[in-house]
Amino acid sequence: MKHEEFYLKVAYALSGCQLIEQELKLYLTQAFELINKCINNKLVFKFSGDDYANASLERLIEAFQKLTNNEELVKELRAFKDERNFLSHKGISHCLDYEGDLFESTAQEFQIRLDQIEKQAINLRNKIHNESADFLGYLYFDDLTENDAG
Repeated sequence: MKHEEFYLKVAYALSGCQLIEQELKLYLTQAFELINKCINNKLVFKFSGDDYANASLERLIEAFQKLTNNEELVKELRAFKDERNFLSHKGISHCLDYEGDLFESTAQEFQIRLDQIEKQAINLRNKIHNESADFLGYLYFDDLTENDAG
């Protein structure tokens, strides 16, 4: 395996990780918009997706956990975060020898992990998106003010 191929594979895996972060940010933004719509100025509510624009994956998962009952998905996201952290902080250096050359056997073993990360990222993005399907109809189509007394 050439260095360039290996780095490209790492980049693809990391892009999947970033897309999970983006999907979580979208979920939080939409959830906060729905909460604000439901509150309808009865209570000050200043939370927004912008509050999480630069949040770490761990912080995004913590916020997501407070807005979902899907504990299995939260558990999967936490496990994914640990794998993502290894990939982003040690993945490349883990596969290089002391002279900075690609250690072929380690890189090939790591290739399996990269493939799993890519597949898992797609799966988790879909699951997060499906979680939002439970409330998006209320956000975009329901008039939640019709029963308001005030």
